[in-house]
Amino acid sequence: MSESPAEHSATLLVVEDEDQIRQLIRSMLASETRFQILEASTGTEGLDIGMSLGRPLDVLLTDMLLPELSGYDLAVALRHKYPEMRIIMMTGYIEGEIVMRGMEELGATFLDKPFQAAELRRLVSDAFAVRNLRASQ
Repeated sequence: MSESPAEHSATLLVVEDEDQIRQLIRSMLASETRFQILEASTGTEGLDIGMSLGRPLDVLLTDMLLPELSGYDLAVALRHKYPEMRIIMMTGYIEGEIVMRGMEELGATFLDKPFQAAELRRLVSDAFAVRNLRASQ
């Protein structure tokens, strides 16, 4: 996070407990200069970062299974502060009720692990496009 938030038009929060995956995501999105990438390693840390932001949180990219607070519960909590925030949930386990709840209740998009850089960039780009479209209406 070496750039100041004023240099970016949007903010992405990545919440992933595995350091290597978080670093991989950052490197996959390194060419993106239009948004600031914030990082957290637990759901609680992600919530603290999200709640203390002095600007809108545009996109949340979170693992579903996190220490302390699940990705789903994190998304629900942050949605109260940022109703227009787009949500991308990552998981290696696409099944079960929590996935369906995330899709139905939060309008979340799901990213299967493992994923390719092009797929990640496309989903993040789509999330920003939808977020910007809703914000301009």
